[in-house]
Amino acid sequence: MEFFKKKSGSFKFFIFILSFAVLLGLFFVAPKINGYIRKNMRGNLVFGTPQIEQNLSDGVVVVITIDDGYCYQAIVALTSLLINANENTFYKINVFVPKHFTDESKKKILKLQEIYGKKCAIEFISMENCFTNSYVSAHFTNAVYYRLRCPSVLSQRKRCIYLDTDILVCRDLTELFNVDLKGNLLGGVADSARGYRNETERIERESYKNAFNLKDLNGYINSGVLVWDLEACRESKIEEKFKSFLEKYKNPSQHDQTAINATCEGRILSLPFRFNTQAYMFSGKPYGQDDFSKIFQKEEWIKGWEEPCIIHYAGEKPWIDPSTYWIELWWETARKTPFFKEILKKFRTTK
Repeated sequence: MEFFKKKSGSFKFFIFILSFAVLLGLFFVAPKINGYIRKNMRGNLVFGTPQIEQNLSDGVVVVITIDDGYCYQAIVALTSLLINANENTFYKINVFVPKHFTDESKKKILKLQEIYGKKCAIEFISMENCFTNSYVSAHFTNAVYYRLRCPSVLSQRKRCIYLDTDILVCRDLTELFNVDLKGNLLGGVADSARGYRNETERIERESYKNAFNLKDLNGYINSGVLVWDLEACRESKIEEKFKSFLEKYKNPSQHDQTAINATCEGRILSLPFRFNTQAYMFSGKPYGQDDFSKIFQKEEWIKGWEEPCIIHYAGEKPWIDPSTYWIELWWETARKTPFFKEILKKFRTTK
């Protein structure tokens, strides 16, 4: 009997070691398997059939795209938009959301309409199954691509402003809405990809350019703030071109931004820095000594920092990173929302 007890104990130990080895293997291998599946599934991109805008209220047309994970950030961004609107400005705000966007999130955002009803009308537009199997990474979700459908979703509109939700609006956006696009499909502010700080970055930029068949990066823009000529986009069938691009390139490393710059290249207007002052670019150094100032003319660089129209937290996020430049301004705006206590509890950061 003692013999069988020893054998039984050895067998159990063997099973334990084998199970541990299998679990350890899955821990390392599963992500690679999942990545392989996701990569190959992206070839079956679903461009989808979204809803169409129904409320055609006059005014400055603004689009944001979110899922439930960015509800509070959207509330802060929209609050900044509305509290800084001119007396006679009215915003028609279209919120592009996933099919299963929760009623709770909708109610929170609609609270802003209750407060600022004379300044805005908010409409939720379901994107249904759009961009299923699209490439995503880090904190990005399929919602990042929704902006590519602005021309068809806003089928009766001539133009619109698109805004990311990691922004603060510091001034009225009527000027931006009415900007002369000079026959281009859209306008945006230069992205840091236009320049490089060292040889490593130069090689990375060159590799990126070649990977997506860009002619050069001198007109490359950040897609966080856009002004769309929707009529011109429809005439050029730009959405069909976006679809073809995303089917051809399964890993657009900058997501929608890659698709926009590659597909619209040659028909993008560069807007002044103040319309998308990217907070991560701040170093406090005088113009010319700052790495990113090489991308912008001196006057627009200085005005972008001293009189920003839109602050964009494109790098560090003020609800995550205490070192974020202009973090205090984001939290001051959060305090003015109806959900400050909830935002504070969820994200609390201090400098």
